[in-house]
Amino acid sequence: MPTTTLETLARLMAQTTGCPICHYGRATGHVFLENLLYESVNDFGIRQQLTQRLGFCALHSREMLQLPGARLGAAILEQAMLKEALRRLEDLVPARRSLLGHRRALGSSPPSQQNCLVCEHERQNEIRAIEDLVGHWDDAWAEALENAGGLCYNHLHQAIRLSPNKTIVAQLKTSHQRLWQTTIARLDAFIRKHDYRFRDEPIQAEEAQAIHRAIAILTGEDA
Repeated sequence: MPTTTLETLARLMAQTTGCPICHYGRATGHVFLENLLYESVNDFGIRQQLTQRLGFCALHSREMLQLPGARLGAAILEQAMLKEALRRLEDLVPARRSLLGHRRALGSSPPSQQNCLVCEHERQNEIRAIEDLVGHWDDAWAEALENAGGLCYNHLHQAIRLSPNKTIVAQLKTSHQRLWQTTIARLDAFIRKHDYRFRDEPIQAEEAQAIHRAIAILTGEDA
């Protein structure tokens, strides 16, 4: 398992830009969602968990519709979830009426990334991938990660927390300080070149892309 994870991370670092842990999590979530729809949509245990959560979060509910041949399974699932939402509607009361009413309101919250089965699966795999990465850390991994653009803020925080020694922490911090300062400098150039005094200076591609990198660093890579 760790070897397979590390091989996948190495491939992602070589072939994609940005946080490889984000990309790894998305990939494992996609496979999980695909298998669930094709093989487990009528499984009692899975259906029970989905009913409790009213299905998937917005992101994965829409991703479900992009899977080839998945619309029948999606229709079966969403019909069941909508029936459950309709049933819960009878129990909803204003939270201010009573403590019990407040608890009911909280218990009837809509699907979110906090309770989505696919999101949970992704988070678990991301943590395992980070543990494998810092557990096998060396200069080659440090170079590959920096060349890929580094980790997002959230996964860097987790990697530092899970690192087995201070040397790895120092390498991670130094590398990401360098990467993020580069992005800040490119944003500075992009902003400056919008000033009328510098409008004749062409905006470079990496400067135009810097806002996308900043968002990815702070919020994670796109799905």
